[in-house]
This record gives sequence, C-alpha cells and structure tokens, in this order.
Amino acid sequence: MINLEDNMKFFKDVSTKSLESVGAFGQLNQKAWSSLAEKQMEIISLATEASVESLNVFSKTQDVKDLTEQQTKITKDFGEKLKVKNQELVDISTKVRDDFNEFTQKQVSLVNENLSNVAQ
Repeated sequence: MINLEDNMKFFKDVSTKSLESVGAFGQLNQKAWSSLAEKQMEIISLATEASVESLNVFSKTQDVKDLTEQQTKITKDFGEKLKVKNQELVDISTKVRDDFNEFTQKQVSLVNENLSNVAQ
C-alpha cells in the first residue's frame, strides 16, 4: 500500500539531493572557468611584456644584426614561457575532466540508488 508520508519524505530527500547536486555542479563550473581565465590573463600578461620589450628594443637599437638577435631572444623567451602556460592549461583541463567524471559517476550512483528505493 502507498504510504503518503513515506512518499513525501522520499520526494523531499530527492529534491534536497538534486539541489545539492546543482550547487556542486555550479561550483565545478565556476572553479573551472576561474582557473582557465586566470591562465588566460597570465598569457595575455606575458604577451604584453614581450611586446613592450620588443618595442623598447626597436626604439633603442640601431644595428640591424643586434636588433635581430634581441628580437629572436625575446621571441624565444616568450615561446618558452607560453609553452609552460599551455602545459598548465592542459593540466587544468585534465583536472576539470577528472572532476566532472567523478561528479557524473556520483550523480549516476545517486540516481540508481533513488530508483532502487522507488522500486521497493
């Protein structure tokens, strides 16, 4: 026989868990976008620094050979720093993927648990 009180408790529990899941999902998204935006700003800062350095070299260097050498050094340094930042982005993306996979697995387990409770 259907017990109204048990059904209401069950729906309340499911609703509470659903709201908690939505909040957790929002936090995962916020954390991911925050980390990615931070790295993007670091990359923009590196590019700006390289551009300023390059402009300074252009304005102060008269010799073409010296100018070429300094520009090559600036470009090489920027490329190396950019490579590091790109690896950091890959690391962040991997962590985000793992976090989302863990979240999804947890949600599937909760759904299966709730379906089992309904079947009883």
